Amino acid sequence: MKNIGDLSADGYGIMIFSPYIFNEYLKLKKCRAKKFLSYFDKNKEFFYQTIKDGKILPLYQLASFEYDLFVSMDEEKEDIPKEYLKVYEYKGFFIEVGIDEKLCFANFDFMEYEGESIKKGITKKSELIPTGAEEILENYNSALELEIEKGKYALDIIGLKRKNKLERESKNFAYLFRFTKKTIANENFIKADNDTCTFDIIQNEKTTTNNV
Repeated sequence: MKNIGDLSADGYGIMIFSPYIFNEYLKLKKCRAKKFLSYFDKNKEFFYQTIKDGKILPLYQLASFEYDLFVSMDEEKEDIPKEYLKVYEYKGFFIEVGIDEKLCFANFDFMEYEGESIKKGITKKSELIPTGAEEILENYNSALELEIEKGKYALDIIGLKRKNKLERESKNFAYLFRFTKKTIANENFIKADNDTCTFDIIQNEKTTTNNV
């Protein structure tokens, strides 16, 4: 298991995709959009079909926090980062990695404003932003890249919270993405629906507590 960095979920979501596979799909569908979120919003059937075809995996309605992203590959034993507790786990998502052998984890703002970068295969972005009353410069990542072997994978998504909370609430949560290289049916459109999964960690915990 490794930590690939912390991702700021600006735009209230995270998109997971293979840059090569996504770009090839756009060419096939003759989609010339530059602002993908706006395009998806105006062309919902295209958006739904892109999910059904396994080209993107969106995690919706997330708090705009900075999430540590952990990744594990083909690990038989469940391994949770020692600083965190598991809040939920959703199993069996489908993801495919193209010949570029990388996946992008991008916030929704990156999908909206960095369309040209995505088309060029540029799927990492960090910038220093003044934060707090003292405007201390902090690094914010809007897209992170994972090097991963070409192929089809089953993906489990685990929401995590810190055992010992930090003063800044936005730094208290993380996601673990567990990849297993195997072919499974693509049921992402059903599995990733807001009525099926609550990906936001705080809301998921509240819902679970209320249902107990």
